[in-house]
Amino acid sequence: MLEQRRFTINENKSKMSGGAVEHFVQWAQDNGAYIDDKIEFKENALTGVHAIARKSIKSSDPLFKIPKILLLRRSLAEEHFGVKPSSDGNPNALLQLYLAKLKFDNTCQKSAFFKPYLDILPNVNTISSPYFWTAQELAALKGTELLIKTKRNLKSLVSEWFNVATSVNATDEEDTQFYLESASSPKSDITDILERSNSPKWHSFEAYLWASYIFSSRAFPELILEGSAIDNVNQAFLFPVVDLLNHANGKKVSWKDNLTENAVTFTTDEKLSAGDEIFNNYGDKSNEELLMGYGFASPNNAFDTTTLTLRFPQDQLGTFHKMGIKLDDVSTGDSSVNFTLSVQSPLPAQLTKVFGVMNKLTSEPFPTTRSQLEGTVQLNGILDQKLSFFKDASKLKDSLGSPEKSKSAKAYITGQKRIYQEASDSIKKYQKKIIKEAKPISFKTLFKSDTPFVNSLTLTFGVAKYDDLLAKGFLQQALLLWIVRNTNGGLQYKVPEFIDATFQDVAATIVVEKEDVQEYMPFYKSLFPQITTKIPEIYGKGDWGIKKFIIAGTVIDRLVWTSPTSQEAFFFEKKAA
Repeated sequence: MLEQRRFTINENKSKMSGGAVEHFVQWAQDNGAYIDDKIEFKENALTGVHAIARKSIKSSDPLFKIPKILLLRRSLAEEHFGVKPSSDGNPNALLQLYLAKLKFDNTCQKSAFFKPYLDILPNVNTISSPYFWTAQELAALKGTELLIKTKRNLKSLVSEWFNVATSVNATDEEDTQFYLESASSPKSDITDILERSNSPKWHSFEAYLWASYIFSSRAFPELILEGSAIDNVNQAFLFPVVDLLNHANGKKVSWKDNLTENAVTFTTDEKLSAGDEIFNNYGDKSNEELLMGYGFASPNNAFDTTTLTLRFPQDQLGTFHKMGIKLDDVSTGDSSVNFTLSVQSPLPAQLTKVFGVMNKLTSEPFPTTRSQLEGTVQLNGILDQKLSFFKDASKLKDSLGSPEKSKSAKAYITGQKRIYQEASDSIKKYQKKIIKEAKPISFKTLFKSDTPFVNSLTLTFGVAKYDDLLAKGFLQQALLLWIVRNTNGGLQYKVPEFIDATFQDVAATIVVEKEDVQEYMPFYKSLFPQITTKIPEIYGKGDWGIKKFIIAGTVIDRLVWTSPTSQEAFFFEKKAA
């Protein structure tokens, strides 16, 4: 099943009129291109231009051999402009500017030669990438990473364009005005000042944006060309004929430099029957990459991803580093960290570790099992907010200019929702896994084992079972009373040693402040001294002073985690997560 298409319906409806494909193929062959005679190019509204096997193809011989004279490489741009590109930034910037000149300046020396190829490339107004959406259409993506990246990348592209265009003295006053206007304010929206003409000036930003899109959707890595002087692994070239092939995941293809014939070949290991489409494979791409780079999104994309961006204080980032957490995508500007969530890995280990550290108490030298679980609750709250946002995609219906854009945007939104749902579900599984491995002590079990204590709470709070504690909101009070009762002795069952040890450790180190007393005084006065005379067999023995409850509260902070789903409270021994 085809999962990803190289073209959208919009791109192909109008660009191929008048036999442009046939003319292009003939041009390629006239200039030495080899196209297997069992292959033909067709076009329809669904898949655009695509290659079909007219007969079965079993051989692993190259299906295409494209002479290097037909390739658009950086050396052509260097020769034309008489400059070498800067070693900084996009290594393809100069070639993209040259492509814009070939397309929109028919006086350019090579324009006539490459015209059959240039004629099959999509027009500005038929490209569905968000880079070419209007400001109103982009508003449909408000709140998404896609919108943030689109606007950020557009600003970056403006700087890239202006730098390369000025380096070859190609800009005019209008270009300078556009550049200054786009950079005048952080709030300026480039989409508001784009003209989107099918015939822009070749040195304008509109022309450069078109050329950069052609590269993102069609370019091949120049690393495959043997003996090529590569300054940057991202250096690319355009590969006419082969770039007509639609893209599908999982296809076994190869691109090779044939030095003997001075050509680049395309081979597929797929066994093709008559009528089968011949696909290329550009790699596994998320819907965000597909939309920005190709102008479409794929429903149920197995390689979809989303980015969860979180901002932390600078000192917090330092703490993560000290705890051995390696964060790869950190912005030095605003101390934000980008976490990639995917269909295959919706809950990255680094993400849960970060929240475990964030929920570590100052008394804890390392994240504990308890802090790790507390972190999952905090993280799940963030994920649920994201999930709630993506559940509503109805706003796309009226704000997008075409059914194709609406369909792609909804596929993107649905994919994002799917990943956040998977992440939320994974947190619940992760919590169960930790509980299973850590084997904590359940307060529910302790509660059921202490009949005298349960009876005392029936008289005090009107609760007769654990569920009553939850329903009436007395879980915290019951925990405090039980911990102090345990220190006063008299229990008929064994309590784990780590609970007593933690209480003694807190008692030996705690400094009770006025604020602590004020926090616990309302609870304490609501029970004592009346409960002492009402139920003396439990509350009339030992020390039930307010300090003990303050200590018990700290013990709860250090040891107890309450499941947000079942509301079952667990005592976890203090261990590194």
